[in-house]
Amino acid sequence: MFVKDVIEASLWRNGIGAEQGSWQAAEVLLTSLAFEQLVRGQHAVLDTVARLAASRATWRELVDSYHTPFSLIECVCGDEGVHQSRLDGRVRGIPGWYEVEWSDVVNAKRRWEPWTEDRLVLDAIDPPEVNLLRALDFIRA
Repeated sequence: MFVKDVIEASLWRNGIGAEQGSWQAAEVLLTSLAFEQLVRGQHAVLDTVARLAASRATWRELVDSYHTPFSLIECVCGDEGVHQSRLDGRVRGIPGWYEVEWSDVVNAKRRWEPWTEDRLVLDAIDPPEVNLLRALDFIRA
């Protein structure tokens, strides 16, 4: 699994910040890592907000070129109050990265490009074991 925030944090730790386009660089690196996995015949899981339709299209093209299955899973939290309460006080502990606050979620939603692709939508309100089974069924199908 490749996590965009971990990749971008490594850029920040090495002097490549938001003002130098760390977000875009992290997306490019995420795509490159996925490419390397596919070249080796392995799977890749990308953990990212994936807010740009162009990013998602690039990933679709990449897997299509390798004739490999592509399972797009969107994770949401259908209850804004629960979403905010889960975020408040959460500590991911990514070296060189900030802890995401509710204002970051609000800002990301403003820049969000709606997903039009076929996908499975999982709601974090549902029990994790239920969402896991849904995801596995979707991937297998």
